[in-house]
Amino acid sequence: MIPERYATYEKIVTVAAVNFGCIVGDKAANLAKIEANLREAAAQGVDIVAFPEEALVGCGGCDVCRTEAAHCDYHDALAETVPGPSTERIAALAKELDLYVAFGMIERDAHDPSVLYNAAAMVGPEGILGTYRKVHLGSLPWVTEGVTFEPGTSLPVFETRFGPVGILICYDFWFNPELTRLLALKGARIVLNCCATFAGPGKRDYMVQTTCTRAQENLSYIVSANHVGGPDSSASYGAGQLDEGRTGHFLGHSTIAGPAFPRFSQVFAEAGAGEEIVSATLSFEKLHRWENIFPWRDWRAGHQAATSQLIASEFQKLVQGP
Repeated sequence: MIPERYATYEKIVTVAAVNFGCIVGDKAANLAKIEANLREAAAQGVDIVAFPEEALVGCGGCDVCRTEAAHCDYHDALAETVPGPSTERIAALAKELDLYVAFGMIERDAHDPSVLYNAAAMVGPEGILGTYRKVHLGSLPWVTEGVTFEPGTSLPVFETRFGPVGILICYDFWFNPELTRLLALKGARIVLNCCATFAGPGKRDYMVQTTCTRAQENLSYIVSANHVGGPDSSASYGAGQLDEGRTGHFLGHSTIAGPAFPRFSQVFAEAGAGEEIVSATLSFEKLHRWENIFPWRDWRAGHQAATSQLIASEFQKLVQGP
């Protein structure tokens, strides 16, 4: 039985993750590829589509950022405010095709043009819903995003006709489970992970299993959308190279996972290493079969309220370090 707070939303949703081969630095080409994928997804009956981190521009550092310079012409030229040309174009497509889209981009702060964010925009048939700005930024020598971007300061959920949807970006999702939990506590039953996950030893299992784990922990549907290929697509990384910078060999293996009562979690779809769209049709009625047995959101605000307060207070104590 669907809880009353979700009763007005649609009961079935088809979600998709795009294994995306980005053309680094070419927004026009990537927009064309995004449009082609959206038209194909719509033809397949998809309702919500997730693209990877920085899908609009391509992931990767640059020599200027590696020197920790205060300004980078390359990234500055790729940045846009929201609303802006790219989000408005994709919003028009979302309206035409009647679907929701999350895609990674470089967002320029509307109030301070010198500030850039690693962001994911959420658009739908209603228009531009907003952006999520990556909170945990990677550092040198692996990546330059901690130099290029400012971290986000909020965890929004986006209202859709399928209910609240959350977005996280890569590192926020893989190594920081608190954020998925917070989005779920704020009502999100779907969390989209827009990522740029490198290939490497054991990484396919890590990609799939962590997506499943976040789904199980929060009894939510999780969609991880990843890049494929890259300028160094023949590279492999051994144990002796883990402290070196990466030039962009992406794993693919976009994954959709979630509860399938009586299972806590299962993989509904998994991509391979090449460009493709994977999708799954999901039932919120089936998702909420767990509600009578394990209504964990209600417990957190009810008889476990003191435990919730304990967790919050312990985090507060650790803000300045252990």
